[in-house]
Amino acid sequence: MSRATPDQERRNFERQDFLVSCGWQNAQVSPLVDDASARKYFRLERRHDTALLMDFPPSAIHVDPHGIYDDPERPASVAPVLHTTPLFERAGWRVPHIQASDEKRGLVLIEDFGDITFTRALQAGAMMDGTGKDGLYLRAVEQLIILHRFCDGGGMQDSGLVQYGPDNFRKMLASFKNDYLPLIIDDEARRADAIAAFDRLLDDVLPMCWQAGEVIIHRDYHVDNLMLVENGDGGDDCGIIDFQDAAIATRPYDLASLMRDVRHDIGPDLENRMKQFYLAAFPNVDHSDFETSYVATSMVRNFRILGRFGWLAVKAGKTRYFDYIPRCWDLILRGAGDHLPALADWVQTHIPEPARKAPDLATNLATTPTRKAHP
Repeated sequence: MSRATPDQERRNFERQDFLVSCGWQNAQVSPLVDDASARKYFRLERRHDTALLMDFPPSAIHVDPHGIYDDPERPASVAPVLHTTPLFERAGWRVPHIQASDEKRGLVLIEDFGDITFTRALQAGAMMDGTGKDGLYLRAVEQLIILHRFCDGGGMQDSGLVQYGPDNFRKMLASFKNDYLPLIIDDEARRADAIAAFDRLLDDVLPMCWQAGEVIIHRDYHVDNLMLVENGDGGDDCGIIDFQDAAIATRPYDLASLMRDVRHDIGPDLENRMKQFYLAAFPNVDHSDFETSYVATSMVRNFRILGRFGWLAVKAGKTRYFDYIPRCWDLILRGAGDHLPALADWVQTHIPEPARKAPDLATNLATTPTRKAHP
C-alpha cells in the first residue's frame, strides 16, 4: 500500500476536522467512484443515518465551465454549489440539501440521495408507478418544465448566474479545435483550413441557438445526474444532482443534453415524443425556432464533448471515452440536413466518415506539435 503524501495527509486532516465540526467524526467513510472531475465524494454512515461529503480542494485545477476566460484553468471552489442549491430549491427541484459547509477549505456536507440513478433504473429495467423507460424520461422532462415555468415567471431575475451568449459557446469550442482536431487531421494545412471554415460556421450558427429564448440551465442534465429518491409517502421523487455549473442559456440546452446523451441511445422516436411533450407545456414557443435552436445547441454540446475527450486523452491519459466518438458525430449530424445544412456541409467536407471514429492516439500524437491544451 502506498504511503500518503504530505498533501494527502493534510487534506485527510482537514476532512476529519470538518467532520468533527459537523458531528460526523465517528462515521464510517467510504469513497465513491471518481469521474472526470477533480471533485470527490465520500459516503458517511452512522447507525441508520447517511450523508455525503463533497471534497473540492481549492488547490485543485478546475476548468471554467462557462467560456468566460481565455485561459480556462481556474482555482477550484464550492461557492457555485452553495449558490445554486437554494436557487433550485426555490424553483421546485428536489436537490440535495446542504447540511454544513466550509467554503474556504472546499468541503460541503450534503444530503445522501442513495445510489439509484435513472441510469441504473434503466439498466435494471426498473418499473416506477407502472411505467418504464418512457416514464423515466417523461419525469425528467417534467422537471425541465417546472424549471422553465419558474424562469418564465421571473425566476431568472437576480439569480446571480452567468448569462451565456455566442462568445461563451465559442470559447467552449476552442478545445474542439485545439485538443480534438489534431487527433484526426494530422496535416497542418488541412487542419487550418478546417478550423477557418469552422469559425465561419460558428459565426452563422451560434446566434441560432437563442432563437427559442433562454432559461436557467443545469448544464449537465442527463440520466446519470437524475435519481430516484424516496419521498416518505411510499413513492419516489426525481432527485437532481451535479447542478453547480448552472447558467442562463438557450432554452433547449438541457433537453438536448438529456435526449442526445452520447452514453445512452434512446432513438429519435422517443426523442421526438419528449420534445412534443415539452413544447405542449409552452404554447407560445415557436416549434420551428425551437427545432433550429435544439439542433444548433446539440451541435455545441457535442463538439464541446469531443474537445473534452481529446483533452482527457492527451492530458490525463484517459482514452475510454473514445468509444463514444462515433455517436457524437451521429448526434451532431442528426437533423442538421434539414435545419443546419451548413453544419452538415462542414462535416462532410472536412471530417469524412472514416475520421468519425476513435482516433489512433499514438500515431496522431507522434505527428502533432506539442501544444498547451485546455478542456
